[in-house]
Amino acid sequence: MVDWTSLALNGLWVLGTAVILAAFSVSYYGALCHGERLRARLAGPAFQLPLALGLTLVSLGAALIGPRWWERALWGGLCAMSVRQLWDAWRGWRARRD
Repeated sequence: MVDWTSLALNGLWVLGTAVILAAFSVSYYGALCHGERLRARLAGPAFQLPLALGLTLVSLGAALIGPRWWERALWGGLCAMSVRQLWDAWRGWRARRD
């Protein structure tokens, strides 16, 4: 029998990891195509927004599946910091877009 709850909770951190890897891959490809430095691409809001989203998903998934209370608290703290980073990255992306 499939444990759907465990599958969904573990799927959060897997999805977050996939988002981070995809964002890095797209930024690397864009830097190569446009002759830019990778560091400049990674500092931009086009990378920071998906990075923050991925970190939020990874830390949320780990916080929800953590077996001990202190692990959940640490992952929850990282999740809160990632949500803050996501908010700042979204505002930076919006400001640059407008």
